[in-house]
Amino acid sequence: MGVSEDGGAARGSVSPSGFSRAFLPTNSVSRHTTPATSSDAQLFPGTGEFVGTAQNQPFEVADDERVHLNLVEASIEAAAKVVISDILQRNYIIDPRVSGKITIQTTNAIDKKALLSTFNTLLAFNGAALVERDDVVRIVPASDRGALPVDGNINRSALPEGIGQSVKIVPLDYVSAEEMARLLKPIVGEDKVLHVDTRRNILLLAGNRREMATALDAVNLFDIDQMKGMSFALLPIKNAEPDALVTELETIFATEDGGALKGLVRFVPNKRLSSILVISARPRYLKQAQQWVSRLDRIAGGTKRQLFVYSIQNREASELASLLETILADGNGTGFQVTTQPVTRVDGAFETAASANGNTPSLSGTGLGSSGLGRSTPSFGAVTPATPQGASLSAAELTQNRALGGQAVRVVADEANNAILIYATPDEYNAILTMLRQMDSLPNQVLLEATIAEVTLTDQLKFGLRWFFESGNFSLGLSDATGSAIGHNFPGFSFLFSGGQSAVALSALSSITDVNIISSPNLMVLDNRKAVLRIGDQVPIATQQAVDTTAINTTINTIELRDTGIILTVVPRVNDSGRVILDIEQEVSDVVKTTTSGIDSPTIRQRKVTTTVVVNDGDSLALGGLIQQRADVTKSQVPILGDVPLIGNLFRQKEDTQKRTELLILITPHVVRDFREANDVTDEFRKQLGGLRALGDKPQGGLKHKVQRLLR
Repeated sequence: MGVSEDGGAARGSVSPSGFSRAFLPTNSVSRHTTPATSSDAQLFPGTGEFVGTAQNQPFEVADDERVHLNLVEASIEAAAKVVISDILQRNYIIDPRVSGKITIQTTNAIDKKALLSTFNTLLAFNGAALVERDDVVRIVPASDRGALPVDGNINRSALPEGIGQSVKIVPLDYVSAEEMARLLKPIVGEDKVLHVDTRRNILLLAGNRREMATALDAVNLFDIDQMKGMSFALLPIKNAEPDALVTELETIFATEDGGALKGLVRFVPNKRLSSILVISARPRYLKQAQQWVSRLDRIAGGTKRQLFVYSIQNREASELASLLETILADGNGTGFQVTTQPVTRVDGAFETAASANGNTPSLSGTGLGSSGLGRSTPSFGAVTPATPQGASLSAAELTQNRALGGQAVRVVADEANNAILIYATPDEYNAILTMLRQMDSLPNQVLLEATIAEVTLTDQLKFGLRWFFESGNFSLGLSDATGSAIGHNFPGFSFLFSGGQSAVALSALSSITDVNIISSPNLMVLDNRKAVLRIGDQVPIATQQAVDTTAINTTINTIELRDTGIILTVVPRVNDSGRVILDIEQEVSDVVKTTTSGIDSPTIRQRKVTTTVVVNDGDSLALGGLIQQRADVTKSQVPILGDVPLIGNLFRQKEDTQKRTELLILITPHVVRDFREANDVTDEFRKQLGGLRALGDKPQGGLKHKVQRLLR
């Protein structure tokens, strides 16, 4: 070995490996038998280099069984050469249809036995897979793998542009791979944890750079030596800042210097995860920490307004919104903003606009169930939910918040979706939600069986139907009786029949006179909603007449259409005792020729009943007393002879007849409270239809017999 003039090692003595090797000359031991003097000093020169040269190698061998991988945006061809050929020393073939890029970096060395499995997972991102055949590893498109199991359930649309997705193998030291995967999935998503190797305690994670940073941050929080034998909890927060909340928790738990719990409980804030990690040597402190985090987070969010959506089950959105406005408005009519206009979404935001006609849809004939011929599932709403626990604000407190200067709660009725949009704080919403669930209850329905008949008053009924019912053996109550629940606003009478007495009375009438059944409708209507039945025509009526002065003999008439025929309007109200309050308006009208004036317009002849009654469920109400007298003149003659002068009267006959009829209305309400009773109503209609078919197949008698058969 040469020595330079300054005593340093000569250049060119560095070994090929880059490190100097110290050795003794071959003759030094035999030549000197005494300790060396300063002139006989032996030198061991080094390289003089203390910083290695940076090398970007695709892999580095840690030992005989483990390697480090460092592949960044490498093509599949280059990655296959490194993994399969250079490291595993195996032969491989790449299908020309396969292309793509691969990125993989390992923080710690991994076993060579896991390389093929890892490489196969990476190929799945590019739609390729490994197939071993004849001791040769083949890289083919995923569609060519046949029946071999391949992990290919990765959403390729989630790959980022540019650098794209990356895959990282993370060996774990203190927490099991299965437990770490369970903790990571709620944070980064289930699709980001590609593979859990419990035997080697390795996680295979995927994601873009931001997602990978979040995942590794969570791994570093959990996989630390301090957690050995300790308990921990990851508590998510919604409203508060993690750093500020940790400061409050440290004060509460006295974890600062000199505190009683210093070292027993540790709080670690994490803004990226919006959560707080609690580490404690005593498991009981985790529950207390969770309670305090929930309380402080709720208080922090108490003044933060959010948009809540309440889906209505049984009522209309505008109706509930109006009730809320009445409940929560203060004495000055302020403190609560309600919008009942339809809601549309424009550029991701809610926007309201006036409806086309500005009117609430008609409620005529509204019903939840079906009383038609076939069975249909009644569209009742869900059972009223129970009142939630923990509603912290009352209606008075909500109004007080506005009076003290706070912002008003905003409620929008979304009529298109039958929902209510509420912009309020969580505490305000909980209080409003309690009210909504109480008001949005399942409504009752009422089945109205009505019979409208016109009874001819013969000699036996010359005093009217009232005398007939009073003289008969019927259980009924009169409107003018003391203590009666019937109040009438028309001339006539009202009777109450219990059970099937109404059918008996009608059958008895048909036995002594002509009974003309004008209509026999059955209506299903919601509680406190209007049901309207119209059977008839719309007749044009001239309401105004004018003369055009710009033309000669030009008359302009204003025409209005008037409903005629049978018009029945009923509004039922069911009370807690099962009784039904009925607001009834019945009109029977027809068109006759005008004889009292020269107006070229028909006259509407009508008979109208308006009343409010209280009836038990299943009892029948009879309304009557509207008598109409009609005079008819009938002329007949013998043809030709009846037209001969002087003697024609001998062959002509003129007959004047007086016909008196009385309008009789029978109404029977049946309260329908649930699905079972609605199905019973449908079954009853089917039975009645079966009876009508049998009646049509076997005609018997006249009108009297048919009425009796129908009412039995």
